[in-house]
Amino acid sequence: MAIAGILLPCHTSLWLARIAEIVGSFISVEAIKVSDTPDDAPKPKRRPLPLTETLVLDIVDYLLENEGYGYSTQISSYMVDYKPRRYTSREVVGILRNRPCFRHAQAKDRKGGIRWRLDVLALEKYLVQKGYEDRAEERGIYDKMRELKWRQIFRTIEALESMMPEVADPTPETINSCYENLATLWS
Repeated sequence: MAIAGILLPCHTSLWLARIAEIVGSFISVEAIKVSDTPDDAPKPKRRPLPLTETLVLDIVDYLLENEGYGYSTQISSYMVDYKPRRYTSREVVGILRNRPCFRHAQAKDRKGGIRWRLDVLALEKYLVQKGYEDRAEERGIYDKMRELKWRQIFRTIEALESMMPEVADPTPETINSCYENLATLWS
């Protein structure tokens, strides 16, 4: 038997002939579907994010879940455990150092390496510059960023309100306490 000009043994040719019929009917059905409704045309597939950009978004997710802060050893161990075959500790630290949305934060202790904070304004610019707004929206990053901003603003108001009873003549302890709360929040 010959299919498309190729001579095949008899047992193989029956099997391939049946597959050709199935594929042929599938192609003709798909052609009819596409030609009947042009709105149902298949959309081009999006290319997957590069590995380093996926790592950036994974680190952003981690920091957003942890009040916008994290220590380098905690971040890298989480990322390596989260996707063990994808990331190494050196890659994670390299991303933290080389992306504008991650900044050094002040820390009283060095319990887990350098303390990093998520710069939300720089992150918004970064996502627009790279064209990843849709990807960030799908991951819920914009919603998490809005929640983080609101929590930080609310805690700032609480810290300032703790000083309100003594606004006219605050004691040094009240000023120090309020300043420490603000410095911890916005460091």
